[in-house]
Amino acid sequence: MEATPYPKIRWTGLQKFIFRFLAVYFALLIIPSVLGLFWSVFPGDYWFKLIQWTGKHILHIPYDITIKPNGSGDTTYNYVEVFLNFVLSILFALIWSIVDRHRNDYHRLYYWLRVMVRYYLFYTMLQYGFFKVIQLQFPFPSNGRLMQGIGEMSPMGLAWTFMGYSKGYNFFAGFLEVLGGFLLCFRRTATLGALIVFGVMSNVVAMNFCFDIPVKLYSIHLVALALYVLWPDVIRLIDFLILNEPVYARRFIAVFSSAGLNMARIIFKIVFIGGLMVFSFIQSKQYQKQFGEKAPKPALYGMYEVETFVHNGDTLPPLRTDTSRWHKLIISYKDRAAVRMVNDSVRGFEFKVDEKQQSIRMSPQRDTLQKFQLTYEQPSKEQLILRGQSKRDTLLIKMRTIDRNSFLLVNRGFHWINEFPFNR
Repeated sequence: MEATPYPKIRWTGLQKFIFRFLAVYFALLIIPSVLGLFWSVFPGDYWFKLIQWTGKHILHIPYDITIKPNGSGDTTYNYVEVFLNFVLSILFALIWSIVDRHRNDYHRLYYWLRVMVRYYLFYTMLQYGFFKVIQLQFPFPSNGRLMQGIGEMSPMGLAWTFMGYSKGYNFFAGFLEVLGGFLLCFRRTATLGALIVFGVMSNVVAMNFCFDIPVKLYSIHLVALALYVLWPDVIRLIDFLILNEPVYARRFIAVFSSAGLNMARIIFKIVFIGGLMVFSFIQSKQYQKQFGEKAPKPALYGMYEVETFVHNGDTLPPLRTDTSRWHKLIISYKDRAAVRMVNDSVRGFEFKVDEKQQSIRMSPQRDTLQKFQLTYEQPSKEQLILRGQSKRDTLLIKMRTIDRNSFLLVNRGFHWINEFPFNR
């Protein structure tokens, strides 16, 4: 086994209990999300029902938990799950302490728990890192975002716009995550990898809290896992970096006593790490083609400004008090569109385009009873004309395209030399 940096002395009762608690808690965190064993332990909806019961009868939450995990990692479900995992970890640690009370230490199990944590962080950092490297997690601001006033953005939307603007900054952040995760795979570089992951994820935690991004719980767990990997070397790092004291060198010995097993371990490790990195990168590139900048653009993709709006034969002027007259049409994603009215209110629409028939079926996302049946034509690349009706009302809408390059955020670019600050 690995030679530990400290003598193999008898552990105290507190040390053993803390280890048992962390072993159970990390297992409950890691095994379900990565190895897919969760539902074999809690089949069907039993786990969800247990969380609902805990929230209602133990925590006395004044509402029913109906929302399961989704794009938000900070749902009521998630908070109750953390509480439940904590209680279960305490319970199992107590039972473990009674059953295994005569054991002196857990050096060997501690080593393998660190291995599990290291490789879990490695996999997680690959996912997040490659998504940033190819600018999938934080895409360049969409048409709708470019048309949105900064005061209308949510804190999370502002953070996504900041991160998404720069492809270079995305690559830098993603590369550090991939690098930190990769270094965790090897005992000699695990401390450096944990330092990098701890620093990177601490910044992520700060962003999640300061910009109200709903991944607070998960990012805190990742920081805690990085700190767990780092913990055996904390004293050495303090001595070297802060106290300017000499530190002992860590010794590493073969994991197995058999030379054949050690060779098999090395081969498996090379294949596993290389295969997982290739798989994660290919998967990220596939997602980029489906959802990222290389994804096919929807029909009529772009931004349009309304020049003429005719309703039931009457041409409506762009009065700021009018809540029904269109001002701009924004199409960024398939089957969706947004309309900004002249009073600056924004309405989202289901937007189905039939290119063969040159027809459009529209319905407000919050009012499916109102439907628009429209046809369209494009006399030129700069023009779009819609004709049709909504219920008994007829519409004729003439629009001109808005060039994305006309936005300062798009056309400013990078400059080595700035004689004066360009802060607008």
